[in-house]
Amino acid sequence: MKISQLQPQKATIKSQIKIGFTTTLNEAEKLRNLVGSNYLSIASSLNKTTLLLTRDQLIQLIKKWPSMFDDAQSIHTLKQIETQSQLHFRGQEFDFDITDKPLIYSILNLTPDSFYDGGRNDSVDGVLKRIETEMSLGASIFEVGGKSSKPHFDDIPPKEEWARIEPFLTAIHHQFPKIVLAIDSNTPEVIELALDNGIQIINDIDGFNSKRKLDLVAKYKPSVVTMFNGRNFDEEPDTLIRTMTSFFTNTISDLTGTGIEKEQIVLDPGVGFSDHNTLAFDLMKMRFTKFMSQFDLPIMIAISRKSFAKRLFNLQTADERLIPTLLFESFMTVLGGRIIRTHDVRETSQLIQTFNLLKSELLS
Repeated sequence: MKISQLQPQKATIKSQIKIGFTTTLNEAEKLRNLVGSNYLSIASSLNKTTLLLTRDQLIQLIKKWPSMFDDAQSIHTLKQIETQSQLHFRGQEFDFDITDKPLIYSILNLTPDSFYDGGRNDSVDGVLKRIETEMSLGASIFEVGGKSSKPHFDDIPPKEEWARIEPFLTAIHHQFPKIVLAIDSNTPEVIELALDNGIQIINDIDGFNSKRKLDLVAKYKPSVVTMFNGRNFDEEPDTLIRTMTSFFTNTISDLTGTGIEKEQIVLDPGVGFSDHNTLAFDLMKMRFTKFMSQFDLPIMIAISRKSFAKRLFNLQTADERLIPTLLFESFMTVLGGRIIRTHDVRETSQLIQTFNLLKSELLS
Protein backbone atom coordinates (compact mmCIF):
# COMPACT_ATOMS: atom_id res chain seq x y z
CA MET A 1 0.00 0.00 0.00
CA LYS A 2 1.31 3.45 -0.91
CA ILE A 3 0.50 6.35 1.42
CA SER A 4 1.04 10.07 0.86
CA GLN A 5 -0.03 13.29 2.55
CA LEU A 6 -2.12 15.37 0.17
CA GLN A 7 -2.89 18.42 2.29
CA PRO A 8 -0.28 19.39 4.87
CA GLN A 9 -1.72 21.71 7.50
CA LYS A 10 -1.10 22.43 11.15
CA ALA A 11 -1.33 25.03 13.89
CA THR A 12 -5.12 25.40 14.30
CA ILE A 13 -7.41 23.43 16.56
CA LYS A 14 -9.47 22.35 13.52
CA SER A 15 -6.48 21.36 11.38
CA GLN A 16 -7.30 18.76 8.77
CA ILE A 17 -4.89 16.20 7.34
CA LYS A 18 -5.67 14.69 3.97
CA ILE A 19 -4.01 11.34 3.22
CA GLY A 20 -4.08 9.40 -0.02
CA PHE A 21 -3.91 5.59 -0.07
CA THR A 22 -3.18 3.55 -3.19
CA THR A 23 -5.01 0.31 -2.43
CA THR A 24 -6.44 -2.88 -3.84
CA LEU A 25 -10.19 -3.38 -3.45
CA ASN A 26 -9.54 -5.68 -0.51
CA GLU A 27 -7.21 -3.15 1.16
CA ALA A 28 -9.72 -0.34 0.61
CA GLU A 29 -12.41 -2.37 2.34
CA LYS A 30 -10.11 -3.22 5.25
CA LEU A 31 -9.16 0.44 5.55
CA ARG A 32 -12.82 1.47 5.75
CA ASN A 33 -13.43 -1.13 8.43
CA LEU A 34 -10.39 0.07 10.36
CA VAL A 35 -11.30 3.77 10.44
CA GLY A 36 -14.99 3.08 11.09
CA SER A 37 -16.61 6.46 11.71
CA ASN A 38 -13.46 8.07 13.05
CA TYR A 39 -12.77 10.52 10.21
CA LEU A 40 -13.96 13.80 8.71
CA SER A 41 -14.53 12.36 5.23
CA ILE A 42 -13.55 9.33 3.15
CA ALA A 43 -13.75 8.73 -0.59
CA SER A 44 -12.73 5.83 -2.85
CA SER A 45 -12.35 5.56 -6.60
CA LEU A 46 -10.69 2.73 -8.51
CA ASN A 47 -7.48 1.98 -6.58
CA LYS A 48 -7.37 5.21 -4.57
CA THR A 49 -8.82 6.04 -1.16
CA THR A 50 -8.67 9.57 0.26
CA LEU A 51 -9.07 10.11 4.00
CA LEU A 52 -9.59 13.50 5.69
CA LEU A 53 -9.08 13.45 9.44
CA THR A 54 -7.88 15.43 12.42
CA ARG A 55 -4.53 14.86 14.06
CA ASP A 56 -6.15 13.08 17.01
CA GLN A 57 -7.97 10.80 14.59
CA LEU A 58 -4.69 10.06 12.82
CA ILE A 59 -3.06 9.12 16.13
CA GLN A 60 -5.91 6.67 16.80
CA LEU A 61 -5.56 5.22 13.30
CA ILE A 62 -1.84 4.57 13.87
CA LYS A 63 -2.60 2.75 17.13
CA LYS A 64 -5.20 0.51 15.43
CA TRP A 65 -3.21 -0.09 12.21
CA PRO A 66 -1.41 -3.33 13.28
CA SER A 67 -4.76 -4.96 14.05
CA MET A 68 -5.65 -4.87 10.35
CA PHE A 69 -2.43 -4.45 8.36
CA ASP A 70 0.91 -6.21 8.84
CA ASP A 71 2.82 -3.41 7.14
CA ALA A 72 5.68 -1.68 9.01
CA GLN A 73 6.37 0.76 6.16
CA SER A 74 2.79 2.06 6.23
CA ILE A 75 2.98 2.69 9.96
CA HIS A 76 6.28 4.49 9.47
CA THR A 77 4.74 6.72 6.80
CA LEU A 78 1.69 7.52 8.94
CA LYS A 79 3.92 8.38 11.89
CA GLN A 80 5.94 10.71 9.65
CA ILE A 81 2.73 12.46 8.60
CA GLU A 82 1.70 12.80 12.25
CA THR A 83 5.11 14.24 13.15
CA GLN A 84 4.90 16.75 10.30
CA SER A 85 1.54 17.91 11.66
CA GLN A 86 3.10 18.89 14.99
CA LEU A 87 3.82 22.48 15.90
CA HIS A 88 6.89 23.22 18.02
CA PHE A 89 8.48 26.34 19.46
CA ARG A 90 12.19 25.67 19.80
CA GLY A 91 15.24 27.54 20.99
CA GLN A 92 18.42 27.30 22.98
CA GLU A 93 17.83 24.51 25.52
CA PHE A 94 14.04 24.34 25.06
CA ASP A 95 11.56 22.59 22.79
CA PHE A 96 7.84 23.07 23.42
CA ASP A 97 5.27 20.94 21.60
CA ILE A 98 2.33 23.35 21.26
CA THR A 99 0.39 21.40 18.66
CA ASP A 100 -2.63 20.88 20.88
CA LYS A 101 -1.94 22.57 24.20
CA PRO A 102 -1.33 26.32 24.57
CA LEU A 103 1.78 27.51 26.41
CA ILE A 104 1.80 30.11 29.21
CA TYR A 105 4.23 33.00 28.72
CA SER A 106 4.40 35.16 31.84
CA ILE A 107 4.99 38.92 31.72
CA LEU A 108 7.44 40.30 34.29
CA ASN A 109 7.41 44.05 33.75
CA LEU A 110 10.36 45.59 35.58
CA THR A 111 9.37 49.16 34.77
CA PRO A 112 7.49 51.70 36.90
CA ASP A 113 5.31 52.92 34.00
CA SER A 114 3.79 49.73 32.63
CA PHE A 115 0.09 50.21 31.86
CA TYR A 116 -0.95 47.40 34.23
CA ASP A 117 1.68 46.16 36.67
CA GLY A 118 4.15 49.02 36.69
CA GLY A 119 6.13 49.05 39.92
CA ARG A 120 4.67 45.76 41.19
CA ASN A 121 7.86 43.80 40.48
CA ASP A 122 10.27 46.12 42.23
CA SER A 123 12.13 43.65 44.46
CA VAL A 124 14.32 40.73 43.49
CA ASP A 125 12.83 38.48 46.21
CA GLY A 126 9.33 39.34 45.07
CA VAL A 127 10.10 38.45 41.46
CA LEU A 128 11.75 35.17 42.49
CA LYS A 129 8.72 34.20 44.57
CA ARG A 130 6.41 35.10 41.70
CA ILE A 131 8.40 32.95 39.26
CA GLU A 132 8.34 30.01 41.66
CA THR A 133 4.57 30.29 42.08
CA GLU A 134 3.89 30.70 38.38
CA MET A 135 6.11 27.76 37.46
CA SER A 136 3.97 25.61 39.76
CA LEU A 137 0.91 26.88 37.90
CA GLY A 138 2.34 25.88 34.52
CA ALA A 139 4.14 28.96 33.17
CA SER A 140 6.87 27.87 30.72
CA ILE A 141 8.46 31.17 29.64
CA PHE A 142 9.10 34.36 31.61
CA GLU A 143 9.54 37.68 29.85
CA VAL A 144 11.34 40.62 31.43
CA GLY A 145 10.83 44.14 30.18
CA GLY A 146 12.44 47.44 31.09
CA LYS A 147 10.43 49.87 28.94
CA SER A 148 6.73 50.40 28.50
CA SER A 149 5.26 50.13 24.99
CA LYS A 150 1.78 51.37 25.88
CA PRO A 151 0.23 54.01 23.57
CA HIS A 152 2.15 57.29 23.70
CA PHE A 153 4.86 55.71 25.87
CA ASP A 154 7.92 57.75 26.81
CA ASP A 155 11.05 56.34 25.23
CA ILE A 156 14.06 56.05 27.49
CA PRO A 157 17.80 55.66 26.87
CA PRO A 158 19.12 52.10 26.43
CA LYS A 159 21.25 52.47 29.58
CA GLU A 160 18.18 53.19 31.69
CA GLU A 161 16.17 50.38 30.10
CA TRP A 162 18.92 47.85 30.81
CA ALA A 163 19.48 49.17 34.35
CA ARG A 164 15.91 48.20 35.22
CA ILE A 165 16.46 44.61 34.06
CA GLU A 166 20.06 43.68 34.83
CA PRO A 167 19.84 43.51 38.67
CA PHE A 168 17.22 40.74 38.43
CA LEU A 169 18.95 38.45 35.93
CA THR A 170 21.76 37.09 38.08
CA ALA A 171 19.34 36.12 40.84
CA ILE A 172 16.87 34.57 38.38
CA HIS A 173 19.56 32.49 36.66
CA HIS A 174 20.99 31.40 40.01
CA GLN A 175 17.67 30.28 41.50
CA PHE A 176 16.20 28.87 38.26
CA PRO A 177 19.12 27.64 36.13
CA LYS A 178 16.83 25.94 33.59
CA ILE A 179 14.40 28.85 33.19
CA VAL A 180 13.44 29.99 29.69
CA LEU A 181 13.73 33.77 29.55
CA ALA A 182 12.52 36.31 27.03
CA ILE A 183 12.95 40.07 26.86
CA ASP A 184 10.49 42.62 25.52
CA SER A 185 12.68 45.20 23.79
CA ASN A 186 13.03 46.96 20.46
CA THR A 187 16.37 48.54 21.41
CA PRO A 188 19.41 46.98 19.70
CA GLU A 189 21.81 47.84 22.53
CA VAL A 190 19.53 46.23 25.12
CA ILE A 191 18.86 43.20 22.91
CA GLU A 192 22.60 42.56 22.65
CA LEU A 193 23.10 42.89 26.40
CA ALA A 194 20.21 40.50 26.97
CA LEU A 195 21.69 37.91 24.63
CA ASP A 196 25.06 38.24 26.35
CA ASN A 197 23.30 37.57 29.66
CA GLY A 198 21.58 34.31 28.79
CA ILE A 199 18.18 35.45 27.51
CA GLN A 200 16.99 33.02 24.83
CA ILE A 201 13.99 34.85 23.27
CA ILE A 202 13.75 38.37 21.87
CA ASN A 203 10.28 39.91 21.59
CA ASP A 204 10.49 42.95 19.30
CA ILE A 205 7.32 45.05 18.91
CA ASP A 206 8.81 46.50 15.71
CA GLY A 207 9.31 43.12 14.04
CA PHE A 208 13.11 43.23 13.65
CA ASN A 209 12.82 46.12 11.24
CA SER A 210 16.49 47.10 11.16
CA LYS A 211 19.69 45.58 9.83
CA ARG A 212 21.32 45.95 13.23
CA LYS A 213 18.71 43.79 14.95
CA LEU A 214 18.79 41.20 12.18
CA ASP A 215 22.58 41.10 12.48
CA LEU A 216 22.19 40.31 16.19
CA VAL A 217 19.80 37.47 15.34
CA ALA A 218 22.34 36.15 12.83
CA LYS A 219 25.14 36.32 15.41
CA TYR A 220 23.37 34.84 18.45
CA LYS A 221 20.63 32.69 16.82
CA PRO A 222 17.98 33.42 19.51
CA SER A 223 14.34 32.53 19.23
CA VAL A 224 12.19 35.53 18.37
CA VAL A 225 8.72 37.01 18.59
CA THR A 226 8.05 39.29 15.64
CA MET A 227 5.03 41.57 15.97
CA PHE A 228 2.97 43.54 13.49
CA ASN A 229 3.07 47.05 14.92
CA GLY A 230 0.29 49.06 13.32
CA ARG A 231 1.90 52.26 14.54
CA ASN A 232 4.58 51.72 11.88
CA PHE A 233 2.07 51.35 9.04
CA ASP A 234 -0.67 53.37 7.38
CA GLU A 235 -3.49 51.17 8.63
CA GLU A 236 -6.73 51.18 6.67
CA PRO A 237 -9.66 48.79 7.26
CA ASP A 238 -9.87 47.73 3.61
CA THR A 239 -6.17 46.89 3.30
CA LEU A 240 -5.19 45.84 6.84
CA ILE A 241 -5.26 42.08 6.18
CA ARG A 242 -3.18 42.49 3.03
CA THR A 243 -0.71 44.73 4.91
CA MET A 244 -0.37 42.23 7.75
CA THR A 245 0.05 39.29 5.38
CA SER A 246 2.79 41.15 3.51
CA PHE A 247 4.53 42.09 6.77
CA PHE A 248 4.60 38.53 8.08
CA THR A 249 5.76 37.14 4.76
CA ASN A 250 8.64 39.61 4.71
CA THR A 251 9.63 39.33 8.38
CA ILE A 252 9.71 35.52 8.18
CA SER A 253 11.94 35.78 5.11
CA ASP A 254 14.24 38.28 6.85
CA LEU A 255 14.52 36.16 10.00
CA THR A 256 15.09 32.82 8.29
CA GLY A 257 17.67 34.63 6.17
CA THR A 258 19.72 35.13 9.35
CA GLY A 259 20.09 31.38 9.71
CA ILE A 260 17.52 30.63 12.42
CA GLU A 261 14.94 27.88 11.91
CA LYS A 262 11.24 28.55 11.39
CA GLU A 263 10.47 26.76 14.67
CA GLN A 264 12.34 29.58 16.45
CA ILE A 265 9.93 32.23 15.16
CA VAL A 266 6.67 33.29 16.84
CA LEU A 267 4.19 35.63 15.15
CA ASP A 268 2.16 38.26 17.05
CA PRO A 269 -0.69 40.10 15.25
CA GLY A 270 -0.13 43.14 17.46
CA VAL A 271 -3.49 43.71 19.12
CA GLY A 272 -3.50 47.14 20.79
CA PHE A 273 -0.76 48.61 18.60
CA SER A 274 -2.44 51.14 16.34
CA ASP A 275 -2.40 54.90 15.92
CA HIS A 276 -6.16 54.73 15.34
CA ASN A 277 -6.76 53.16 18.76
CA THR A 278 -10.10 51.71 17.66
CA LEU A 279 -11.85 48.50 18.67
CA ALA A 280 -12.42 47.64 15.01
CA PHE A 281 -8.68 47.28 14.32
CA ASP A 282 -8.13 45.17 17.45
CA LEU A 283 -10.96 42.81 16.50
CA MET A 284 -9.60 42.47 12.95
CA LYS A 285 -6.19 41.52 14.35
CA MET A 286 -7.70 38.97 16.72
CA ARG A 287 -9.65 37.38 13.85
CA PHE A 288 -6.50 37.40 11.71
CA THR A 289 -5.16 34.65 13.99
CA LYS A 290 -7.12 32.18 11.86
CA PHE A 291 -5.38 33.27 8.66
CA MET A 292 -1.94 33.30 10.27
CA SER A 293 -1.99 29.50 10.33
CA GLN A 294 -0.96 29.68 6.66
CA PHE A 295 2.58 30.45 7.87
CA ASP A 296 2.84 27.19 9.89
CA LEU A 297 4.48 29.00 12.81
CA PRO A 298 3.58 29.47 16.48
CA ILE A 299 1.14 32.33 17.03
CA MET A 300 1.21 34.51 20.14
CA ILE A 301 -1.90 35.73 21.93
CA ALA A 302 -0.80 39.02 23.52
CA ILE A 303 -3.96 40.80 24.60
CA SER A 304 -3.62 40.63 28.39
CA ARG A 305 -5.72 43.42 29.98
CA LYS A 306 -5.33 45.66 26.92
CA SER A 307 -7.61 48.61 26.25
CA PHE A 308 -9.91 46.86 23.74
CA ALA A 309 -11.88 45.82 26.85
CA LYS A 310 -12.18 49.46 27.87
CA ARG A 311 -13.62 50.42 24.50
CA LEU A 312 -15.91 47.39 24.39
CA PHE A 313 -17.29 47.43 27.94
CA ASN A 314 -16.26 50.89 29.19
CA LEU A 315 -13.86 49.33 31.69
CA GLN A 316 -11.77 52.25 32.78
CA THR A 317 -8.98 50.47 34.66
CA ALA A 318 -6.79 47.53 33.68
CA ASP A 319 -7.79 45.78 36.92
CA GLU A 320 -11.31 45.39 35.51
CA ARG A 321 -10.29 43.75 32.23
CA LEU A 322 -9.54 40.16 33.25
CA ILE A 323 -12.80 38.50 32.15
CA PRO A 324 -12.84 40.02 28.62
CA THR A 325 -9.18 39.14 28.29
CA LEU A 326 -9.82 35.47 29.11
CA LEU A 327 -12.82 35.25 26.79
CA PHE A 328 -10.93 36.69 23.83
CA GLU A 329 -7.88 34.54 24.63
CA SER A 330 -10.16 31.50 24.43
CA PHE A 331 -11.45 32.67 21.07
CA MET A 332 -7.93 33.20 19.71
CA THR A 333 -6.83 29.81 21.04
CA VAL A 334 -9.57 28.09 19.03
CA LEU A 335 -8.40 30.06 15.97
CA GLY A 336 -4.86 28.73 16.39
CA GLY A 337 -3.06 30.88 18.95
CA ARG A 338 -0.74 28.72 21.01
CA ILE A 339 1.44 31.02 23.16
CA ILE A 340 -0.55 33.07 25.67
CA ARG A 341 1.39 36.09 26.90
CA THR A 342 -0.25 37.03 30.16
CA HIS A 343 -0.14 38.95 33.41
CA ASP A 344 -2.51 36.40 34.99
CA VAL A 345 -0.92 32.97 35.07
CA ARG A 346 -3.33 31.32 37.51
CA GLU A 347 -6.42 32.28 35.53
CA THR A 348 -4.76 31.42 32.22
CA SER A 349 -3.87 27.98 33.55
CA GLN A 350 -7.56 27.46 34.34
CA LEU A 351 -8.46 28.64 30.83
CA ILE A 352 -6.12 26.04 29.31
CA GLN A 353 -7.50 23.27 31.50
CA THR A 354 -11.00 24.18 30.34
CA PHE A 355 -9.84 24.32 26.74
CA ASN A 356 -8.37 20.82 27.02
CA LEU A 357 -11.60 19.45 28.50
CA LEU A 358 -13.61 20.77 25.54
CA LYS A 359 -11.00 20.17 22.86
CA SER A 360 -12.63 17.05 21.47
CA GLU A 361 -15.86 18.98 20.95
CA LEU A 362 -14.00 21.79 19.21
CA LEU A 363 -12.41 19.26 16.87
CA SER A 364 -15.71 17.70 15.82
